[in-house]
Amino acid sequence: MFKKVVMIIAILLSLVISYGKVAYAEGETWARVIKDGVYLYTTADTNQQLFLLEKSYYVNVVYETEDMYQVAVMPQGSTEFVQVIGWVIKGEVTISSAPLEPVYPTEMLTVTADSVELKLSPTPSAQASCAVLNLQRVYYYGKINSYGKVWYYVRYAGRFGYLDASCVSQPNISLHPTPLPSTPASTVPQTPPSSDDVTDPPKSSSPTSEILLIAFVVLLAVGLTLALFLPGNVKKKSNVFEQDI
Repeated sequence: MFKKVVMIIAILLSLVISYGKVAYAEGETWARVIKDGVYLYTTADTNQQLFLLEKSYYVNVVYETEDMYQVAVMPQGSTEFVQVIGWVIKGEVTISSAPLEPVYPTEMLTVTADSVELKLSPTPSAQASCAVLNLQRVYYYGKINSYGKVWYYVRYAGRFGYLDASCVSQPNISLHPTPLPSTPASTVPQTPPSSDDVTDPPKSSSPTSEILLIAFVVLLAVGLTLALFLPGNVKKKSNVFEQDI
């Protein structure tokens, strides 16, 4: 009897634990980048841009303020593409349901120059944390334009930093398999019909012709009336009447 009770308790505990995991997964909030030019910032005051997020992909919302989301870039638990935490402006992303894989592109780039410095910021004069040699592979997160150059934000040998884009291979990233929301169709102005397509309205009769017709009818009626009641016609009618009698 005691063993049965223990087994029942163990089953119930496992169900509770599994339910908690499912509930946590379903309760996650995701934000989707649906336009170009969306930056990930290092802090909520947006003083420093980290890199541009890849359009059509997703970031995991971990915290929010009135105007900002704190988000995690890259899936949790990856030993290669380690998560990066930053901030995005709420109005520049849209809240979405749990995404299909891949959540964010996992792209690796190759150094094409003899060597290139991994900079702590995207500026030519910035301090370098290390040098990356030719044919070395780096983990790509995003890009940023700074000082007239394109810089890639990457991870190499456990360090994050910026590489001059001209010294590494270019990322080949396609849009996420989930289609982007369609934009409202613009109203197409209707083209006025050409002169050949315009149907002429039926021509109404001229007012002058109507007046002439009315005058003719009136004159005809007056003429007939005079013809019937003239004195000569009355006399003739009387004589004929007397002769018949």
